[in-house]
Amino acid sequence: MKCELCGKNEAKYKYYEVNSDSIRELNICEDCARKKGIAFRNKTTRVRTENSECLNCRLSFKEFKKMNKLGCPECYKAFREKLKIILAQIHPGIIHKGKKPIRDTRVLSAKKEIRELKRQLKKYVDLEDFEDAVKVRNKLQKCQEELKNLRGRND
Repeated sequence: MKCELCGKNEAKYKYYEVNSDSIRELNICEDCARKKGIAFRNKTTRVRTENSECLNCRLSFKEFKKMNKLGCPECYKAFREKLKIILAQIHPGIIHKGKKPIRDTRVLSAKKEIRELKRQLKKYVDLEDFEDAVKVRNKLQKCQEELKNLRGRND
């Protein structure tokens, strides 16, 4: 079968192009694969990689792959390059794409103060010190109103 990219050479490899809405399978030759940036390793390199081991605990990379657990902290150094590849497959990218972080530190400090005031209020109520409890309650209400205003500006 001929290479689907250049049409000249014999295709040796299957190459998958992934778009947001489809996956396209191509049969490509070695030259086109190299142009696409695909690195090839021969079998002896793969065997050497599988047999490499940590100098500290003597865990081999092959054993690590079976157990999915490293033996000691030195294993991270011993298998550094291979672990980079594995981790890149598990978590592609270094930018967090989860929840939107709170950018305004005033919101964080207001939340922290509210937690502290609630704790103080509970303490004063338990001690039946109602005069101080009223003062703390009033402060708490002001902080909650301030937090509400801060959130209104950030949204």
